[in-house]
Amino acid sequence: DILKYGKRHCVTTSWDDGHANDRPLIEMFNKYGIKGTFNLNSGLEDFVWLYEDRFPVRRQILSEVGDLYRGHEIASHSLHHHLLTSLDDDTLRREVGEDCETLKKMFDLKEIGFGVPFTACAEREIRIIRKFVRYIRLSSFSDSFAPPEDPYHIPIHALYNQSDIRERISAFAQSDLPVSLFVMAGHSYEFEVLDQWEYMEQLLQYIQS
Repeated sequence: DILKYGKRHCVTTSWDDGHANDRPLIEMFNKYGIKGTFNLNSGLEDFVWLYEDRFPVRRQILSEVGDLYRGHEIASHSLHHHLLTSLDDDTLRREVGEDCETLKKMFDLKEIGFGVPFTACAEREIRIIRKFVRYIRLSSFSDSFAPPEDPYHIPIHALYNQSDIRERISAFAQSDLPVSLFVMAGHSYEFEVLDQWEYMEQLLQYIQS
């Protein structure tokens, strides 16, 4: 899902893991008319872990979210959020294929995209994953706003809280490319544990303007 700057300047936001903090984030998105893609792990419902061994981070119980993600995009993030390069071919097929099928049935989707968990994803993994999905959002970064020719190699352009995020958005908005794309990514739990809700709202206001 995209927010358009003119006809050909497109911004998309991408949020990993399906945390309980997706709910207030989506409320904020809806307030400012901004769309998000939420990359979910259907095999980790209600999973809890400790951020910095102090802050409990809880994932959504997907069967109970109702229409929370209505108006936004849902993508696969694999069943159990493993490092993809550590999996053999058959395990990788199960991790992606079963997650895609579960999410499509759960949210009544005909097709689905994929957000890579962690940072490692080589051509072997892409070759296998692409059979199940319509695009792959990688965890690698790019300074180019030109859309990739291959939808299975979509990069991230910035994390929401990196120090030069506003400068990156401004450079994107001023791009003279005939078609340009900006992908901003993060995790909704970060707003809570890092106390960045106000920061995020100000950033959304900046994007909207």
